Amino acid sequence: MTLSISEKLRRFYDQFSGNDHVLIVINADPDAIASAMAVSRLLWRRVATVTISHVNTINRPDNLAMSKLLRVSLVPHTDIQLSQYSKIVIVDSQPDHNEFMNQLSPQVIIDHHPETGAKAPYLDIRPNYGATASIMTEYLRAARIKPSVKLATGLFYAIKTDTNAFKRQTVIEDVRAFQYLFRYVNIHLVRKIEQADLR
Repeated sequence: MTLSISEKLRRFYDQFSGNDHVLIVINADPDAIASAMAVSRLLWRRVATVTISHVNTINRPDNLAMSKLLRVSLVPHTDIQLSQYSKIVIVDSQPDHNEFMNQLSPQVIIDHHPETGAKAPYLDIRPNYGATASIMTEYLRAARIKPSVKLATGLFYAIKTDTNAFKRQTVIEDVRAFQYLFRYVNIHLVRKIEQADLR
């Protein structure tokens, strides 16, 4: 049985309560950073705190430019005390993708990579999608959240890079998400991130 996006959103929200301290764990790249921003926005005012932590060293110019220009606060996983968090979310990855992630018991996993048999109370894995950012855009739309310029720019750039400007495997939903985000994007910021990558 395939759930509607509004039903998925409801089940996603059911995983959290107002006093939760949420840790979002990513392997930082444009898709993961933007998807984590979207999760953070969905949980805004619904949980006590949200922290985004990355398991990899961020040294690629586009990742550095993206986190700086879009003002995303990222904490290295080595600086994290797991005991301080009541809920863990993994986006754009699955536990087997990384040693640190493998030790975690995530509440939520949302990803577009091939399934690895990951287990969590809430799972949304769609390997046919070109980007996790496309999935997260659907959640924002279902929640009737208009993305801020920075969030839209991040998601837009993520879909563009992960689908290699739609030359890689994509579905119509990736195109729809991309077109929707275009209304809210700052193209000047997108170019700045892209130019950092070219340098």
